[in-house]
Amino acid sequence: MNKIISEVKSLLALILIVLLLKETVIELYIVPTTSMERNILKGDMLVGSRFAYGMKVPQKIWVPFTAISIPTFLPEYRFPTFKKVERGDVVVFEYPRDIVYKYVKRCIGLPGDTISIQDREVYVNGNVSVLPDGGQFLMDTYMSSDFIDDEIFLGVAGNKDQYPEITIPKKGDTFTLDESMNWKFLLPIILYEGNSVELIYQEQKFNFTNDSPRDIFRRTGDQSIFKDYVPTEGATLINPWSSMFKKEYIKYLYINGKPITEIDSYTVQQDYFWMMGDNRDNSEDSRYWGFVPESYILGQPVITWFSINLDNYFPRIGRIGKIPN
Repeated sequence: MNKIISEVKSLLALILIVLLLKETVIELYIVPTTSMERNILKGDMLVGSRFAYGMKVPQKIWVPFTAISIPTFLPEYRFPTFKKVERGDVVVFEYPRDIVYKYVKRCIGLPGDTISIQDREVYVNGNVSVLPDGGQFLMDTYMSSDFIDDEIFLGVAGNKDQYPEITIPKKGDTFTLDESMNWKFLLPIILYEGNSVELIYQEQKFNFTNDSPRDIFRRTGDQSIFKDYVPTEGATLINPWSSMFKKEYIKYLYINGKPITEIDSYTVQQDYFWMMGDNRDNSEDSRYWGFVPESYILGQPVITWFSINLDNYFPRIGRIGKIPN
């Protein structure tokens, strides 16, 4: 019996070491969408480097192929970087609206850059950002500026092919906190940086969160998740982009328990990035959910170690060894 217990302990220790390595040194990632085609295909299995942009001490260890995580209780720390994120880099990061997902996109904009889209041409600091080799448009024509997509980031008058100029926040930027602030822009940043934001109004209290009930439902299939969010009766959570939150409610916000009326400004604590898919007509990216915080960046995909066609489950042997562009 003692030998069995010893073997089980050794096996558990080995599993823990492997999971810890996965969370710190390498990332094994199966691409679930077509957003990076033709450079990275749906079904490609990638090995990613977690130390390229500075390895993070993991706050939790994810059990593979599940949404189950084990807290590590380790202090937050990011090791020195081998390189900075550059425009054009293909980056692996935690999806800002449900961190269980790992996304792969191309970095289009750096902290402090301006981004705009006109007739599906992306402009960075006023210059055209050339579609990368292997990138594509599926549609022959682009959407007119007359078409307004309510799902677009910030709810601005635009769509995936027409987007008014926006500046990517950078560390040290300071924003005034008053009724003139753009809460859809600023509240997600405050939340990404570990602050609590509450709306206390008429004896009701709602906690702001960047976790999207739609995306959690997409992953879990648990429709009951929606009951926790406004406008459901008895809800306690609200998203910064919720149509239920109005400008007149700003004065009822509390940040880390302090009334916003007693806080003059907020200074951004980290850099942010603008990510887009190479398959521009079939990519849910920063055009829809906004900026990626530096703390969410995991690393770079290094090589395709295997690939399978997820429509018919046939292996794509020719993809093995491909280096993501």
